[in-house]
Amino acid sequence: MATSMGCLSCWSFFWDIIHDDEHISTVPETESCQINETRICAFPNDLLLQILHHVPTKEAVATSILSKRWRYVWPMVPRLEFKEDDSESVGWFIEKSLQLHKAPKLDSLVVELGPHCPVDVDVGKWVENVVNRGVKELDFNLLWTAEPTGFPKCLYTCNTLVDLSLSNKILVNVSSPVRLPSLLTLSLRFVVYKDEESLVSLLSSSPVLNCLKVDRHKDDNLTKFTVKVSTLKQLHYNTTRRKDGVEDEEDVVEENEVEDDDDVDEVEDDEEGVVEEVDVGEVEEDDDDDLNRSLVIDSPALEILRLRNVLDYCLIENISCLHIAKLGYVHNPDHKFLRSLSSVIHMYLYLTKPMVAWCNTIKFSRLLEFYFVPSNLVDWLEPLMYLLQNSPKLQILTIDTVSIPSSSP
Repeated sequence: MATSMGCLSCWSFFWDIIHDDEHISTVPETESCQINETRICAFPNDLLLQILHHVPTKEAVATSILSKRWRYVWPMVPRLEFKEDDSESVGWFIEKSLQLHKAPKLDSLVVELGPHCPVDVDVGKWVENVVNRGVKELDFNLLWTAEPTGFPKCLYTCNTLVDLSLSNKILVNVSSPVRLPSLLTLSLRFVVYKDEESLVSLLSSSPVLNCLKVDRHKDDNLTKFTVKVSTLKQLHYNTTRRKDGVEDEEDVVEENEVEDDDDVDEVEDDEEGVVEEVDVGEVEEDDDDDLNRSLVIDSPALEILRLRNVLDYCLIENISCLHIAKLGYVHNPDHKFLRSLSSVIHMYLYLTKPMVAWCNTIKFSRLLEFYFVPSNLVDWLEPLMYLLQNSPKLQILTIDTVSIPSSSP
């Protein structure tokens, strides 16, 4: 909060100087601009950098034309963000900006390339540039028309990387040696994997990984998705279906939704016993083809599990510290799946037909809060009574029959 207020104060001060009514009304326009420029240039570099830190990178670069001093200010900002969806020159602009950026370390690089971006830009070169400068946060979202692009090996041996987000037309191709000793948060959204070993290598090379966020297409190239991370505390997983090679608009997980619902700081909120409602997401008829695909979770330190939409067979092993489980649609859950959740304290559950048979056999000895959403096709009163009988410590019960999707399995 203090940081936010400080930024607002800086912006307010900056705005007041530029729009000082006294100067505007009493001094000729050219002279007024010169006075304002002089006053702004009198700011210490730390304050100017704080201002530019909250300005889009394109506008920050544009300040270099103000004066000789400004020319050397923006190249020292610790964070660069490039989001372009309709510019054919974005590749050139990013490359030149990285060349001119003189800060010894770059904390964060965010790049989003839209469908009109030329497919011949060398994104690997940008990755090498920032890795060599000790980048901590790297976020690449490639929405262009090129084939999935692999990143250089140096990305997967970066000692300083703390937060890595890869989205869409990116090929995850990980081979030895691999080591990400500082990586805490990893987001993989609709990427393409070279093979199952690449995923296993990426996760096993992250010895302090705390939070994993995954969005997959139902028909992606992995039949077995294994999450085996001994340090993992949060897992957020979702699958969507594409129609004719295009994402169903109703199935797309918007980026802001992921950020709002899946904030890393959610652990603190959940300790207060708050279970927020999550979307059930896409639900569909059982498909025998899904039995050949699986999601395997083996993370003994896991505290928060959010399965928004699981269209593959799900197997959960070795979980005893689970505090929060938010379960949307899960394809063919069996007794072992539900039993793995028996230690949960706060649970959101979308009840489907396959779950009904197991409701009277699972004891939730630690459950304090239960958010219950039954499927339209389930006679849910009796299963709910069994669940309540098997939850001796339950304090809060919410039954939601409004959020039920129109088409249930």
